[in-house]
Amino acid sequence: MKRKAKEKGLGTVLHVVDNKLIVKGGGLKAERIINSVVMTEDKKKIGKVYDVFGPVKRPYVGIKTFEGIKEEELKKLANKKIFVL
Repeated sequence: MKRKAKEKGLGTVLHVVDNKLIVKGGGLKAERIINSVVMTEDKKKIGKVYDVFGPVKRPYVGIKTFEGIKEEELKKLANKKIFVL
């Protein structure tokens, strides 16, 4: 029996730059989210975590988006919550 993957809140999108997202992170541990798949509230997979930086308690997260995701779509994510699997 396959378990359904449970998503966890990653944080809120602050900026979109060159098809990359900068997210203000929540309380997830940095070592556990590197290379994690990132998705929107409606469960659309948009990229992977490639960097975690800033303060330890509330770090910022860099996300490289998957090919084919349009910049217009990404700009709509500003100030929205995103999640990791």
